Amino acid sequence: MPERPLRIAHVVRRFTFDEWGGTETVVWNTALNQLKLGMTPEILATSALSRPGEEIREEIRIRRFPCFYPYFPMPRETARLLDKKGGNPFVPALFRTLRRERFDLIHIHCGGRMAVMSALLAHRLRVPCVISLHGGHAAVPPEELRQMMAPTRHKFHYGGIFDRLLGYRRDAVAEADAVICISREEERRLAASYPGRRIVYLPNGVNVEDFRRKPDCSPREEWHIPSDRRLVLCVSRIDYQKNQQILLELPRHDPGCHLLLIGPVTAPWYHRQLLERAKEQGIADRVTVIPGLEPGDPRLKAVLHEADVFVLPSLHEPFGIVALESWAAGLPVVAARTGGLKDFIVPERNGLLFDPEDPAALVACCDRLFRDPELGRRLAENALSDVRAFSWEALTGRLLALYGELIRERA
Repeated sequence: MPERPLRIAHVVRRFTFDEWGGTETVVWNTALNQLKLGMTPEILATSALSRPGEEIREEIRIRRFPCFYPYFPMPRETARLLDKKGGNPFVPALFRTLRRERFDLIHIHCGGRMAVMSALLAHRLRVPCVISLHGGHAAVPPEELRQMMAPTRHKFHYGGIFDRLLGYRRDAVAEADAVICISREEERRLAASYPGRRIVYLPNGVNVEDFRRKPDCSPREEWHIPSDRRLVLCVSRIDYQKNQQILLELPRHDPGCHLLLIGPVTAPWYHRQLLERAKEQGIADRVTVIPGLEPGDPRLKAVLHEADVFVLPSLHEPFGIVALESWAAGLPVVAARTGGLKDFIVPERNGLLFDPEDPAALVACCDRLFRDPELGRRLAENALSDVRAFSWEALTGRLLALYGELIRERA
């Protein structure tokens, strides 16, 4: 390790406090804990859903650079959809900054061109390069990929010309010195596909004590959810990948149940479809959608204490940090048997799992919890014990050990 503070560049496609997701949560908490450990982390992102410029927040320097998507035509509405999800931009100013400034390690939290260009720059600068696969890589469903690329249909893609000329048609995973997976399935698949590469399983984390305390507010009352209804909560992007439509089965099956969905809208058409189906099924008065709250909003933590059960029904979920947050708040969890969720949720011990394409299985899980309060208490108690292994402090320490190995090898 160098004697001066280790300077780390966290490269992420999008970093905005207005529309928050799992990747932002990991990058931010990792940077904060690295700062506590005496390092100098910086976040370098595009200006997607934000504006170019620089800010310092909690002593973390965040820089956002102009970007563009290489398609023609590219109306503002299409660019905004790509900002939200699936965009693969060119960001020349970001890479000029990486090339000019002296970072000790480049940690990539994105894919596509940004990942390849960052990895190639790291090689040129002779500094280690780590890539974290927050959205998955080897286990992303084909339908998910198809939907992500939908905004670019019937548009001329001129980016491929530049990719060939600049040598960017490469595999970022193959170029990285270490690859961090957040699910065991991803780890196994990548180890088989990239023999000899350093593939590391490092789960995401949670600030346990932050979620143990209930803020002094009542979002249930603020959002006019009757106190006599059983409250089913889902905090997640409003998106086809997250599969919230299956949750409509719960208030349809149980008139005493109220569904609360909180999260930024990354697929507007899916959001509209969700509301339309609730209206068609006559349950619109028992479904509340809050389209996104800023991280740190006390209502996000308070509602975890006011709900009766947390449900995450994702079709594809690389990890699922919100399940850990629910555990820390003492809320029983029901989740889809998919991705990283099945790595840490042990059925009948700290949660219940169901097939995300089987509405009857979801209803059965929630019925069990509503009819057997003792089961919910037992699951929540075990989960609170298990969640302490996922503290950001412990996980950042493991990440620092990996950084140290890479820097020593490079030296």
